Amino acid sequence: MLKLYRQAVLLTIVVIVSGLLFSGCGSNTETGTETASDQVEAVSEESVPAGDPYTGTAAELLGSIINDVDSILPKVSIEAITPENAPATLGLLADDFASFISEGTVALSDSDSVAFQAAVVQCRYADDAGLIEELIQEGFDPGKWVYVFPDRALTAVYGSFLLLAVGSEAETQALADAFEKNAGGLTSTRAFYEGETGG
Repeated sequence: MLKLYRQAVLLTIVVIVSGLLFSGCGSNTETGTETASDQVEAVSEESVPAGDPYTGTAAELLGSIINDVDSILPKVSIEAITPENAPATLGLLADDFASFISEGTVALSDSDSVAFQAAVVQCRYADDAGLIEELIQEGFDPGKWVYVFPDRALTAVYGSFLLLAVGSEAETQALADAFEKNAGGLTSTRAFYEGETGG
């Protein structure tokens, strides 16, 4: 008897769940409601960064940029940017990096006495690139090297990709030019720091 009761309850639950699932299928155009598949399509369309002809990763883009201008750069090490190192590398808070950036890579000078770095990040959405550019320009510390300051720091943006170039005027300009070439275009570029003497 108890076994029959459990089977009846189980069957009732299956019928109710099936009815709920099937009642949500199809589009209800009379009331203007969306089905779950319509909502999934909308979310999928939103999550694709707009305006990016470049289809590679931030690491690949940085690699192409470095290869193009390697002859004028100091010896560098390449590493991933994480929420933990984003404050020192980009001047971004860890939470901002985690919320807005899908990937980042940086080339850092192997010597603390050479003020150079080049970083490429990809924002989750192209619309956020301008905000991230502003946050980097406000938070980046050009005095982080030992007894030396860079001549210049600039940002360049195209689609959801952003370049932070720090070094000599020749290095930063070459990096910005290589970014434009390899990313497929340039939305904006701005030098936000011009050198000073350290001490």
